[in-house]
Amino acid sequence: MRAAPCLLGLYTLVSLWYWQLPGWVKEDWGVLWTGKAAMTFSDAITAVRRWLWSQWVFPTGGHDKAFAKLPDALQDVLLTALAPAA
Repeated sequence: MRAAPCLLGLYTLVSLWYWQLPGWVKEDWGVLWTGKAAMTFSDAITAVRRWLWSQWVFPTGGHDKAFAKLPDALQDVLLTALAPAA
């Protein structure tokens, strides 16, 4: 009935999903800022979003053929720009 338990549950799910991601995803899909030494929760949720969109949403939603028609560089730009903003 309150937002806090839901947010705590969401935080826990994102943390567990991030922990289970392959190592290359964790290294490549974080948001880089000058002077930042460690991953933050926003980096973790960005990596989880990108992984979910590229590995689950597009392939199972029937959009895999349309998304695959885009050049790889454009796919990467779209995922890089949209994952932190979502």
